[in-house]
Amino acid sequence: MELSKASLHPPVIVSPEHQAVAKAALARIAARPARPAPKGIGPPPFYEIPITTISMNMNFDAYINVSYQDAPAGQQPVSLLLDSGNSMLIVPRWEDIDALPNSAANYQVLGTAKEPWGCPANVVRGPIQLQSTSGDVLTLNDCVFYACTGNAPDGTRTANFGAGCIAPWSSNGWNTPNGLGVTLQAPLSYNAAYPYVEFNYAAADQIHSAAATPNVVTSSSLKVYQNPPAGYQMFQIIPDTEWMSLVPRSLQIGNTLTQWPGAANSPIAMIDTGGGPVFLSDPNGYLYQSQWPDPVPNPFWACTSQNCISTSDAIAVELGDQNSSFTYSIDTSSFPPSVQGLTLVMCQNNAFMMSRQGMNIGGISALEVGILVDFANSQVGLKPK
Repeated sequence: MELSKASLHPPVIVSPEHQAVAKAALARIAARPARPAPKGIGPPPFYEIPITTISMNMNFDAYINVSYQDAPAGQQPVSLLLDSGNSMLIVPRWEDIDALPNSAANYQVLGTAKEPWGCPANVVRGPIQLQSTSGDVLTLNDCVFYACTGNAPDGTRTANFGAGCIAPWSSNGWNTPNGLGVTLQAPLSYNAAYPYVEFNYAAADQIHSAAATPNVVTSSSLKVYQNPPAGYQMFQIIPDTEWMSLVPRSLQIGNTLTQWPGAANSPIAMIDTGGGPVFLSDPNGYLYQSQWPDPVPNPFWACTSQNCISTSDAIAVELGDQNSSFTYSIDTSSFPPSVQGLTLVMCQNNAFMMSRQGMNIGGISALEVGILVDFANSQVGLKPK
């Protein structure tokens, strides 16, 4: 079992001791007996896929279990990082697929390449299975994905379930392995009958942990729908961008409507469904050169960025597309005292913005608003929780 790095925020689990605790918890969850599938008539209107969150120091990541076609009874599923900053599937061990009784019939090797984090890998086409909370199995047929055949330079294997929608899929240079001419998509996009994916997280005070030890919670899920659920305001994602993003329109800190993003060149708001606070780059100095209420120490990962300040004050974020916008607030004062704190990190240049101007809405936003991804129409929906 691998604890993979997320694309757009620092890793939650760093030390070997905490990695061992998190891996043991995920292994116990994966080993739970599967519920027998109910005897229903026809396909259900939605599948609810359980996910597990691991939080430390006000950051969290989510994990999802996948299985392969014709896996032997009792074989544990594979735990993968659920990553909206990635737009493809990467499983850690081709060896496990190759050992399946009907591997050659079910899984076609299209070629070889290096996956984004550096593992040598086979590029494979075949079915990926997700078991729902009710015992139904959602099969993603003809999914094209990376299956690692060796370690990355850091000695690890990548285990990542990309949940981001980009348009076109080939706009990310990672998506076309050299010489193969194959486009990889987010795994859930391969099931055209269920194109709507909702991130359904447990309450923030359950998931978030300010402690320096892992907090493992199993009460969150993805809901995968045939038809769009009600209540969402839908926005077209920014095309030709490596990460699923909307347009940031404004930012309010406390009672002050700031000038950010101002004259920034084509700013983006990365839709990151894990991690911690909202963070941003402010090259024009609207924010980082000023004093803001409720200052707090920068998180440890800000040391890789330039000229950062942080606040625990309430903030309001406005996002949208060319036609409309949606505004939501983040105010941790309503949280239990143990998880009150950091809401916003403002840097002249934030390293996790990948040299792009704009913001990452942070996992804290995913706990405050509902997020829906429409893979059929390349849209993201937002609604108040």
